[in-house]
Amino acid sequence: MRKTLSAVLICAMAVSMMAGCGDGAQETTAPQTEAETETQAVETTEAKEQTEAESQETEGGDTYSCQLYGAVTDAGQVVSEMVIDFGDSKKVTNVENDTFTVHAVASTKEFLEGTELESYGDYDIDRKIVKTETDGQKVILYFDQSEGAILAYTSGSRNYPADLTYTITQNKPITLTAADGTVLNEQYTAEYTCDNTVEDEETAKFESVLVDGGINYQFYNAGQDVDKLVIWFHGNGEGDLLESHNNVAQILGNRGGVAWASDEFQEILGGAHVMAFQAPDTWYYAQRDGLLDKAADEIKEVVENYKVDPEKVLVAGCSAGGYMTSRMLIAHPELFAAAMINCPAFDVASDRGGETPTDEELKAIKDCKVPIWLVQGETDSVVNTEECSKRLFAVLTEGQELTETAIKQELEQNSDLTTYETSDGMYKLSLYDTTEDDKLRFAEDYDRDGEMTEVQYSNHWSWIYTLKNNPQAADGTHIVNWAAGFVNE
Repeated sequence: MRKTLSAVLICAMAVSMMAGCGDGAQETTAPQTEAETETQAVETTEAKEQTEAESQETEGGDTYSCQLYGAVTDAGQVVSEMVIDFGDSKKVTNVENDTFTVHAVASTKEFLEGTELESYGDYDIDRKIVKTETDGQKVILYFDQSEGAILAYTSGSRNYPADLTYTITQNKPITLTAADGTVLNEQYTAEYTCDNTVEDEETAKFESVLVDGGINYQFYNAGQDVDKLVIWFHGNGEGDLLESHNNVAQILGNRGGVAWASDEFQEILGGAHVMAFQAPDTWYYAQRDGLLDKAADEIKEVVENYKVDPEKVLVAGCSAGGYMTSRMLIAHPELFAAAMINCPAFDVASDRGGETPTDEELKAIKDCKVPIWLVQGETDSVVNTEECSKRLFAVLTEGQELTETAIKQELEQNSDLTTYETSDGMYKLSLYDTTEDDKLRFAEDYDRDGEMTEVQYSNHWSWIYTLKNNPQAADGTHIVNWAAGFVNE
């Protein structure tokens, strides 16, 4: 109404100017009577009061804040919900999926400005609302989780947290009632704001630790009576970018960090602290940049400060992090009770600034006698299965009799697997079936309708299964339960 009021004033000024200015001609009008003058004054006053009232109503309209909530899916963290809070004294009803439109913009433009890098993950979309709930004063909008990623993948081969801008528009009225149920307005509309911060109960469990001259990490403190520790080495996409020290991509890129702090894994492990390192650039620089000793020193510091039993430290990693895990076993095998290695990137290491392990180095892993469970796709288009997990497994099990077990998944949307293992249970290799199009199959419920849908990802993403505790041995033992057996004895 402010624009409308301004237009009225401009029109009034124009009429006045036209009445007071002319081209020299004079017009004569009949004089008004006193009654006509009083009537016009009353009408003018009422019109002015009505206009002012409308203006105040619009300018003083209710505005409510909206909060974004995130969830770390198998493909990374997404904005999964928006909650609108109408205040303690109000309740809302008559809200449907099309009541609101939520527009989302994710941008890395400011961060990448001045560089030659570009983002493949920026977006400008209306979020798909798949379910709407009202809970007293709050409206909860649930989004399709196949979109709305918080990390954007860049041409620098790294994921980086995008700047988010969420706006919400009300499309049709809702019913507003008082706390006691009294209907206040059956045709209620309002304005909404969002500060674009994202709350996530899983990532909130972690504390960011920045180490001057060392390796930054996210730390989950499982409590003062816990004497176990899990180390997670992320894949190449979650390393730091342009020395931003973001120190979050490693727990947002997939469930590699948060899975270990989940209630399920914590129960299996009997409680365990979690260190999720972030490579200053890439784990392939482990030897060049002294990352092996730096990581070892920081692990030892946490072991000492949190009274961790040195014989109860587990390590896991995927892809470049699988390479880093293997390098740590070669350089510092005394640190670990057991290892879970997903698709270790041996074959590409030399081309990416690292050193592909020699046979002698792999034999050193065997000599350290750390139990190892390897996981990879039967075919892997990113790091070759034959040259990576199969190669290490062959060295570890040379001369030993192996058991081969084909395992069919309970959920038909998941890829089946075959597990190979030694009789003593020290070494295992789980290979997942891949499709004719070189994909791995996963059961997901991104549209949140309670029904699992098959989603196909790269045949490299086998770590998703480890982070779901899916790899299974012949006796039915799953990978995290197997690892727990070496620290819970």
